[in-house]
Amino acid sequence: MGCCFSRSSGPNSPYPGGAPNSSSRAINPPPLNLPEPALPRAGHASRRRRHDQRPLDQHIDKPLRRHEWSSHDRTWTKQALIRERNDFFDTRVTGRAEIWQTIHAALQVLWDPVGQNAQDDGSNGLATAQMILSAAEISLPTGNLANGVYDTLGNYYQIPEWIVCDPQNVVDEPDAGAKGDGFAAGDDTTAEDDLTDDDEIDGRKREKGKEVIDVREQVVLRARLSENGQDIKITMAETEVVKNIARKIVQEANLAPTKRVRIAYMGKILKENSTLIDQGWKTGHVVNALVFSQ
Repeated sequence: MGCCFSRSSGPNSPYPGGAPNSSSRAINPPPLNLPEPALPRAGHASRRRRHDQRPLDQHIDKPLRRHEWSSHDRTWTKQALIRERNDFFDTRVTGRAEIWQTIHAALQVLWDPVGQNAQDDGSNGLATAQMILSAAEISLPTGNLANGVYDTLGNYYQIPEWIVCDPQNVVDEPDAGAKGDGFAAGDDTTAEDDLTDDDEIDGRKREKGKEVIDVREQVVLRARLSENGQDIKITMAETEVVKNIARKIVQEANLAPTKRVRIAYMGKILKENSTLIDQGWKTGHVVNALVFSQ
């Protein structure tokens, strides 16, 4: 009889220690040789390391550039673009309202630089639009508004390309002709003719900064400079036009003679020949002073 103490250890033994044969190889297979793990290449590791060093709250922000496109599935007219753009911004329910207002203000500069008095910024409105977006800390991942933007909270705002700019193949609607407006032929009286001479004189004085200011009407305005975020306080009259207020901000901030200021409020560039109050400003509210070179 055999037991574990009398097991064979000769060449015919199936146990380890004997000479290798077919039986022992079947019972005791050779150890597996696993491949060595692949080491990452230095280039990938360095790029990954540089990418990981970006702060979590920092978004990619590239300079604003113009978008160009052509419509292939619809014929766009100027009137249709104006109508649908108004509907677009009136129906935004996601994101922050002030960010949409700022985007709208920047786009208005790009749509009509002359109407927004931004044609002299050296880039036909592009630099002014960039300053409006930067003042609200809106970042552009690609520099193209048609690819969307982000606010400081990380909210994404998608903007269709027909909102960003006109297509290259935009067409004008045919003129429907003159329509009756209740005036007799040859009567070219306008609403401006109803102004009295005193009103016209007062308006000209206000534009030139020659208006006599009542001390009791003066208020303190706080303006935030776009180039450094500094707040500037000036004293102004409620009847002063925006153009005069901008001059005061330039003087108070000691800006270079080559700099000029445009005032924005609630995401909208204000008209220079109107007062702050006429354009919705409330006493105590901060306005944005957009600084750019002449």
